[in-house]
Order: sequence, then structure tokens, then C-alpha cells
Amino acid sequence: MRVSRLGLEDFRSYAEVDLTLARGTTAFVGANGAGKTNLLEAIHLAARGDSPRAHDDTEMVRWGTTTARVRIEVDRPEGQRRIELVLFSPPEGERRRPRRYLLDGAGKRPDDLAGELVVVAFFPEDVALLGAAPSARRRYLDAMLAQIERAHRRETREFQRVVEQRNALLRVARDELEVPEAEMAFWDRELVRLASSISLRRARVVAELVEPFREASAQFAGATLSPLAEPLPPGLDLAYGGQVQGDSVEERTAAYEVLLGEKRERERWQGATLVGPHRDDLLVTAGGRDLPSFASRGEHRSAVLALKLAEASWLRSRVGSPPVFLLDDVLSELDPSRRDALARAIPEDAQALVTAAMTTALPDTLRDRAAIIPVRRGEVGR
Repeated sequence: MRVSRLGLEDFRSYAEVDLTLARGTTAFVGANGAGKTNLLEAIHLAARGDSPRAHDDTEMVRWGTTTARVRIEVDRPEGQRRIELVLFSPPEGERRRPRRYLLDGAGKRPDDLAGELVVVAFFPEDVALLGAAPSARRRYLDAMLAQIERAHRRETREFQRVVEQRNALLRVARDELEVPEAEMAFWDRELVRLASSISLRRARVVAELVEPFREASAQFAGATLSPLAEPLPPGLDLAYGGQVQGDSVEERTAAYEVLLGEKRERERWQGATLVGPHRDDLLVTAGGRDLPSFASRGEHRSAVLALKLAEASWLRSRVGSPPVFLLDDVLSELDPSRRDALARAIPEDAQALVTAAMTTALPDTLRDRAAIIPVRRGEVGR
């Protein structure tokens, strides 16, 4: 699986881009603010349906225009596919228009594009993943699963709506107003149904990530000590910290029903849903201690890189070919030994799209095999 062509119209800083991409590694090289990240963002948007930076489509439409297009041609084992997104930024006062998705020219729903292009991305914001709020790590797991499991993408959206409806009822109950028991029972059943399925998928994927995570961690553990990236602590481990346990949907359903009964009065008092996978977390530990509680910035970065490499291994096991690696300014804060370790960890048959301020920031193992594309403000390859 690889991106063979990238086309942009009025996306971010680019009026027009038409790029043919190399099969292996491509390095976009240019000064800060030149627009390198915008190229990776467009590919991420086509693959996962969301941006690692923007909260609204209007942020990605070039200033002074009302429509942006992203076109991606993907070479897959069964043939080439063309993914296209159309983003809208209507003038002030006009009704907002939803994003359009097309696959080989035919209009599609967002869920229909899941798995057409599978990527592993590392953006500067990801450095804070392990020290951020648990919701960030839940989103990370859900985004990974959504590339493979279309049902997971749909059910996480449904679960959010169930929680919102249930919270509204709990707030009514908190204010000592009458809430029909049948109505609350309906939302309880929906909560348990979706929670059991979502939490089981998350727990299973984390269990499958453990071994590749340990193997990837070992690649960074022996790197040279530097002020920016210390060796990873021994005994690094990964686990899914869930409210309930169970190896099947039925077991988790029973456990959630019991937990709902135990939390009933507290939920009514707080006016909020306290039971469900929205309370769970992805746990990274070292020697039995929570890594974020004591690790340095360098250790955080190395652990996140190991997690991303484990994600790539898991995705490959599911789709049969390596995902596309999107590495935005990953190398700038790594010492030379860790840069080399990361470069060696990228499979030779994988496509890697990398950004860097200068070619000297690339390790030899990447620079020697990379196609170098210069980027200047609004221009690529000139």
C-alpha cells in the first residue's frame, strides 16, 4: 500500500499541488512555516477522516477561497483507488456545508473509506500522548481501530450520543424531577450494548500490541544517553485499564450491568454517566510504575515512537501490507543513535513520508534512500 499521487487545490497554503510520490521514502525539506506539514496533514485527512491539527474544515481551506480539494491516488495489491475530499468554507452568514467524500469518483459516506489508505502518523503533538488526559489515549486507540473496523467507528459515535442523552436524563433526576423508568432503562441497555463491544475491541487490540511494543521499545532502550532522549526504563509494559473485565461481549455485558447498579445513586447525584469505556485508559508502565508519572520528555518521545511502531506492526498484520508512515519533524529532537534506530525500524517495503528542516537532519539510512523534495512557501518541488 502506498500513495502514488497527491493533488491539492486551495488547501492550507497551497493554491495547487500535483505530486507523484516515490515508492519508498520521500523527504519534504524546507524552512519552518514552508508548508511541509500541510502535505502530510492532507494525506492523514484522506486516510483517517480527521486532521491532527485542525478542529474545523474552514481552517484547512486557503484564505480567500471557499472550497478546497484533496486528491489521493493509492496503489493497493488489488489495484489503484482514488480518494477525494472536498472541504467547504462558506462566506460569513451562509449555511455551512458538510464535507464530501468520493471514492473512484463516486460519492461515499465517511465510513465507506475506512481501510482504503492505512497510515501511521507521528506529529509533534503526539509527544504529549502519554502525559495527556486519558481521553487522548482513548482517541488514539479508536482512531487505530477505525482504520480497520468500520463498526468501531460507527459504534463510538453512537456511544457518544447515548452518553449525551443519558446525561440529560440524569441531570433531570438530579434536579428531583420525575424521569420515566422505562426511558432510563432504554438508555441503560444501549449504553451496555455499545460499551461491551467498544471496550472488548480496545482490550483485544492492546493485548495484541504488547509484544510488538516491547520489541520496538528494545530498539530505543540501548541508544546513547543524551540530554534530549534518555534510555527507556526497563520492564516497559502496555495494558488497557478498563472498568470491567471479560473475554466476551456477554461477560462484559454482565459486568457493566452490575457496575451500573452500583453507581446508580452516584450518577444521579452528579448528573453524569460514570460507567462505560469513556472512563477507561491506555496504560504504559515501567517496572510496575506509571511511565508518565516519572519519565523525562526524551523517554516519553521514545515510548510514543515505540507505540507507533507497534501500531504499524498491528496494522500490517490486519491488511497484509505495511501502512504508510507519516513522520512530521520527528527527528529534530532525537539524538543520532535514536534517529538511526527509528530509520532502521521502518520496513524497507514501506512508504515513509518525512518532513525535515534540512537534509542533514535525516539519518544516513534514510537520506541515502530518500527522494528529496524541496518545499517553499506555497510551492513544492521547485
